[in-house]
Amino acid sequence: MAFIFWFSALVIVYTYFGYPLIIWLLAKRMAISLDPTELDLSTEIDWPSVTLITPVHNDLEKARKKIDNLVALDYPKDKITIMMISDGSTDGSDEHLRNDHRIQFIGYSQRQGKPTALNTGVKDAESEIIIFTDVRQQVKSDAAKRLVSRLLEPGIGAVSGELVLLDPETNTGAHVSLYWQYEKFIRIAESQVASVAGVTGALYAIRTEDYTPLEPDTLLDDFEVPLEIIRKGARCIMEAGAIIYDYPQEDTASEKVRKIRTLTGNFQSFFRHPWVFSPIENPIWFQFISHKFLRLVVPYFLLLTFLSSLFLSDPFYRFAFWGQIVFYTLAIVANFIPALKQNRIISLANVFTELNWAAVLALKNYLSEEVNVKWDKTS
Repeated sequence: MAFIFWFSALVIVYTYFGYPLIIWLLAKRMAISLDPTELDLSTEIDWPSVTLITPVHNDLEKARKKIDNLVALDYPKDKITIMMISDGSTDGSDEHLRNDHRIQFIGYSQRQGKPTALNTGVKDAESEIIIFTDVRQQVKSDAAKRLVSRLLEPGIGAVSGELVLLDPETNTGAHVSLYWQYEKFIRIAESQVASVAGVTGALYAIRTEDYTPLEPDTLLDDFEVPLEIIRKGARCIMEAGAIIYDYPQEDTASEKVRKIRTLTGNFQSFFRHPWVFSPIENPIWFQFISHKFLRLVVPYFLLLTFLSSLFLSDPFYRFAFWGQIVFYTLAIVANFIPALKQNRIISLANVFTELNWAAVLALKNYLSEEVNVKWDKTS
């Protein structure tokens, strides 16, 4: 029983602390630098043609703001096309978007989901490079040049932007934001070592010729698209200077809904692409197992740690058991007494517990086929 306790505890510690430390140390030893300040965007070059593809469904106000934002990007106007794909919108927005001369508009009547919108957009794109971006967030003016500059470097097949979360107003939002800072730290290190295991879905770039059409029910284009590129031998990196702005979810429930969907998508991709578990076939097997897979099995090791400490009688294990009881009790009670989340420790416990529970629900959703590609926005 003691072996189960320590093995489970070590897996948890490795996942959240050991792997980030190892990948950071490996990155420190690499000669590759991804310092955003090293990109010289002032040099005049023959910039390749780019199509910015943005899917939208029933969100005219955000679509208008997004178009204004993309029109203002610092990129040669004769080399950039803004494409808006209306995925079965029913709010009358299609007529307004169709008449906006600044964009290339594509619309269809039946809502089919983001993968179909992306497939449709890429099929009609005539540019050398595709930049995918979501309708909700605002892109920093130099982001397109930064993504393209990195993509032009030898061996690079996909480039992820950096999601910056703005001014969280609650402790829950702050910890979600802190979690994203932690996640970016890992992704930048992975980029320096070899490849990041996925991109920021709100902003990423690939060569048009490298796009593999998605299955219509795909939940995570930001994992599936770069995965196919990595499999072909190219690298997928993160450009920390290509910024897209968003706000964090300000309540645990909304973040949980988003997280469940994301993790369900991970399970979907894992079952569809069993080759990712092979160290021979997967060029980033170490990063994939440590960063993607272990995160999804941590909840079960948390359960084993809890149960094994329950049946061990030494004082240390009794202390560990009651420490877990207090931690989880505070996390659960915070759901019923929101004021408790003003305490940063309780808020962190709540976020940690809810996100790990989300991984359990995600597996349940996938196995029970409770998956819907046409999902409703959480904010």
